[in-house]
Amino acid sequence: MHAAIRFRSGLVALLVSLAALPAAADMRCSPHVVTRGLTIPEVLERCGTPVYEAHRMETIAPDVWIAVDEFIYEQGGNKFRRLLRFENGRLDEIEVLAKPIVPLDSVEAPY
Repeated sequence: MHAAIRFRSGLVALLVSLAALPAAADMRCSPHVVTRGLTIPEVLERCGTPVYEAHRMETIAPDVWIAVDEFIYEQGGNKFRRLLRFENGRLDEIEVLAKPIVPLDSVEAPY
């Protein structure tokens, strides 16, 4: 009985610690590491040109707009893609995307 309680306590502690992890980790662009807070020029200097870029303005409150830039990087081979989201020129989020089936740089734009 005590072993089951310790197991449950350990499992709860593990789940709580996993929930506290950030949604995505830092990104490595050999030999550099890209972390939240870097500027767009700093990321471009470390990682080069992304395979995809999007730029837009988003409203976060009435009459309050932010510039949002999104870059997608392919890490090569069979590695996961990374979506980098910048708000007002600073890296705010790094999201892990699916592994590529077809490299984005080999797909033509629809326009």
